Amino acid sequence: MIKKFAILIGIGLAHFTLSALVVPGAMLLAGGPFMQPEPPLAFRILVVVTRILYFPVISLSLYSRQWFPGNWIYLPIAANSLLWATVISCLILLYQKVVAGRKQDGRRDH
Repeated sequence: MIKKFAILIGIGLAHFTLSALVVPGAMLLAGGPFMQPEPPLAFRILVVVTRILYFPVISLSLYSRQWFPGNWIYLPIAANSLLWATVISCLILLYQKVVAGRKQDGRRDH
């Protein structure tokens, strides 16, 4: 049980860290000396990664900054990361049960 909780927290922290870093990275490329008339490939990739990471809680563009002033903007990002961690953890558990079920079915056939 503790191992499953640790995995959940680890996935959530990894997602939160990536979510918190991807926007400043994209902004650095957008406003820095790298920007050209055509956005560089790295910037376009970061935009796609941002859309994926912030799905389904699109916190930075969906919510008004008055709702979450200052560092409070990290609250919906953390909620989104917890949601992602929960879904990924459930998928891992489901995969493990399917693999374990197939191993048992293979033993019964012999």
